[in-house]
Amino acid sequence: MNKLLLDKLKDTSILLAWIAGLIIISCLCWVLSRSLRADFLQRSINRALTYTDDSRQLGAALAPGTLKPKLERLGFWYDLGDDSRVIVFTIIADGLFLPCAAVVDSGGKVEEIIPLSGSGNKLLNRISPGILQLYIRRIEHGL
Repeated sequence: MNKLLLDKLKDTSILLAWIAGLIIISCLCWVLSRSLRADFLQRSINRALTYTDDSRQLGAALAPGTLKPKLERLGFWYDLGDDSRVIVFTIIADGLFLPCAAVVDSGGKVEEIIPLSGSGNKLLNRISPGILQLYIRRIEHGL
């Protein structure tokens, strides 16, 4: 009976080691591919802004560590050029997932929220102003 218990523990520990290894590898891939994901996002947002006849274009992504860690977790930050920064994030409200960009001036105030999807203006109008203010305050108070 002791041998059966040891065999079962051995099999279980091998399975747990495989699962832990897969989790570690996926976490490393996620962390190390951050700059690649930021570049893909920048290109697609610049295309969307061009499609909507907006003359603004996102600059380079801000390097990790330039902002507070609390702010970096909100989304990807990009330089807009004229002492403004842009954060790309997703508003989640009433079962809607709306990708947006918020233009933040040098003083830390949100100037504008730009929806980044095709029907974004319609969806942005359906979201309550209280939820929008919640996201704006979260961005402004994190700076």
